[in-house]
Parts: sequence; C-alpha cells; structure tokens
Amino acid sequence: MGKKVSVFSIIIFLLLAAAGAGAIFYVMVPANIPQELPVVSFCGENSYPTSGQWHTELVSHYLIKNTSVESQEAFNLGKIAVKKPKLDIPEYADGCTVELVKPFDTVSTGVFEGSVEDFNNFEFTENGDYVVNVNMHLDKDEERDAADLAYMFMFTLDVQPSVEFSSDRAFQGDILSVYVDMGFEKTAPELVSALGSGSFMDMGDNTYEAYIPVNYDQHVDAYNITVKAGSIEETCRLVIIDRDFDEQHMTISSETVAETTGTDANQDYADKIKPLWSETGDDEKYWTKPFIQPVEGRISTQYGLFRYTNGSTTATRHKGIDIAAAEGTEVPASNSGRVVFADNVIITGNTVVIEHGGGLRTYYFHLNEIDCKAGDMVEQGDLIGKVGTTGYSTGPHLHFQVMIGSACLSPWELFDGSSDIYKEYKTEEN
Repeated sequence: MGKKVSVFSIIIFLLLAAAGAGAIFYVMVPANIPQELPVVSFCGENSYPTSGQWHTELVSHYLIKNTSVESQEAFNLGKIAVKKPKLDIPEYADGCTVELVKPFDTVSTGVFEGSVEDFNNFEFTENGDYVVNVNMHLDKDEERDAADLAYMFMFTLDVQPSVEFSSDRAFQGDILSVYVDMGFEKTAPELVSALGSGSFMDMGDNTYEAYIPVNYDQHVDAYNITVKAGSIEETCRLVIIDRDFDEQHMTISSETVAETTGTDANQDYADKIKPLWSETGDDEKYWTKPFIQPVEGRISTQYGLFRYTNGSTTATRHKGIDIAAAEGTEVPASNSGRVVFADNVIITGNTVVIEHGGGLRTYYFHLNEIDCKAGDMVEQGDLIGKVGTTGYSTGPHLHFQVMIGSACLSPWELFDGSSDIYKEYKTEEN
C-alpha cells in the first residue's frame, strides 16, 4: 500500500521547486504614508510639498511601489523685505538641496545651488523676483516610507534702507544712538544734527551705527536729527530735558594757579587737546563690554557741576568726574580702544585719551605716570597710567571725562548700563 502524502509536504515541495527555478514570491505590504505631510518653512511661511513621491518597499530593495503626492501650486509669498530670508526644514530630513533662480519670460537664471545651511548664509545683492526650489529626501523608518518631495516658493525681494533712533527724549549729558541698515545701497549713510555727532561705525552686513552727543550745557529745546540713507531720509525730533547739576566752591593755591593757568597753559591745551575734538572718529567699534569706572574712590567733584574757585562769582563747568584715590593707584582703561593721545599738558597734567569707536572717547587727567603711548590698542582693564596730582590739581585724584567731539557727556549711564549706546537693535539674526 502506498504512503500518503500530506498537503503541507506538497506545498513545501512546490515552493522549493519554484525557488530552484528562480521564481520570486512577495507579500503585499500596506503603504506607510503619514496623513500630515512634511512642512518646509521659508521666511516664516509654511508650505506642503508641491510634488513628490512616497516609496513603499514590497520586497526590500527589489520591488518598490511609488505613490505620487497630490500636486499643489507653488507658494507665492509676495514681497519680502529682509536681506537674508531663512529656510527651515524638518529635523528628520535625510537630505536636502536648494536651488535659487531668477525667472524670466523665456529662461531662468541660476543664482544659487547648495545645502540649506549654505542658502541661509547666502548674501543677496539685489532686489527682484526669485524662485526657491527645495528637494527633500526622507529615508524609510518605523513611522513612514521613504520619500522624495519637492517644494517651491516664489517671492519678490524688496529691501529698502531703514533707520532706527534709540529715543526721541534725552537729558543733558546723554548719548543717543542711531542704527542704519542700508539694504543693498552701496553708499554709507549721512547724519545731520545741530547737536553734533560721532562718525558712523561699520557694523557689518551693510549696517551702521553712530552716537549723538547731548552736551551738558545744551539748551533745553527740540532738535531735528536727520539721516540720509540712499533714497530715503528719516528725521527724529529730539526733545532735550534739563538735568540737575550741583555747585562747588573750592580754593586752590596761588602757586598752582600760576603754574597751570594763563596764556601759555591755555595755548598748550589748545594745541594738544582741542584738535582731538575735531578729529573724525574711527569707523570700528572696539568695545563689547559695558564701560567700567577706572578707579574706585570718593567722587570729590561731580560731572557738570558749577565750580566757583577762590571766591570767584563766575562759575566754570566741570567736564567729568574727579575720583579721589591714593597717589600711584593703577588706572586701567575703562574700555577697549585705541590710544590717540598720551602726553603731558600744562593744565591737565599727564593725560591719556582713548578712542572707543565712532568718536566716543575717554579722557584721563592728572596722572602721576603714563603707561601707554599713542597708537596702542588697549583692552578693557589694561594699565594706562597711575593716579597723580599733576597739572591743575589740589591733590591725588583721577579726572575721568567722556566726550564725543567737543561735547562733554555723563559717565554714569556708561557705568550702570543705562546709556543708549547699549541699545540692542533688532537685526535679521536676532
């Protein structure tokens, strides 16, 4: 009697025979396509793919089923007024290339091709119509199939110069600032002010900043500050507010008066110090940290006070602050900058002047010794001299003074961080 052959054995036999003959078997696998398509953001606007395909593996690496993404129109953003529009892609994207073109009636001109990172660092140089094509690849993972997706953004770049003033109110002795983004203009901005001003500093990326001084005796009134930036002109109407100043009555020896005042002393001051007031400030900002009070000690004379000397009924104005300190106390630079003067002056004694950028300068008078020279670049805290009592002085102290041009300015807002020179202007990066 013959042996019975099971159905299972027959199936196994047929499968082995088919395999030996080179046949391929597969099982249909359902597509793993997420309902929510990946989003690409350009200049803050989100877009779904304009075209693309999902790739479902029916047999690993051998049989692929392609499912097309429903076609959509390109995202038209209209006008964009930023010089560096940013592109953001999903973190899980496994590959992405960007192409930037300028479309014309008959042909498009390629402007850029590369990675997302390189595109976000790309420098546009002119306004006009543009198209951004983004091609994204996604590898297969547990949540979705592989995909190749395309996105398209259309926009018109329309960047114009912009001007921002730090404030429209200021006390006597304050420093204001003005920030200018020139867009794609090639010329530097111009500033016109009856208050005087420092020079524009090049802040990079075609942006500029300048300081506007309000002298301690500036008449209380409203003043126009005008900035010309390419084709635009912006005016700020600045209101000056009265600041309270103290009085001081002091006596100084006739010997000191004879040695440090008079025709020779005045001429020496005019020859050495006054020319600094008309010099153009450096177009580089040297400092990054807030200014520091260079010497600790009692403030023996306040900024801007009315001083009556030896019984005089006519007051002079004190242009800075006097800090009483022991002779020989080290004097550091209040902030980083370039030494523009280091010499003896009959009235101010051993004197150092540092340019910090844009015409903002600090003055150090009555030093016992000078430990720097003109042309030196100094960092905040570097030794520049020692406290003394040289020149028109009644005892060891440091006279510290802040100036832009011939305007004498309050140091206190520089020390406490409230000055408008510390204003952080909003840029495309922050």
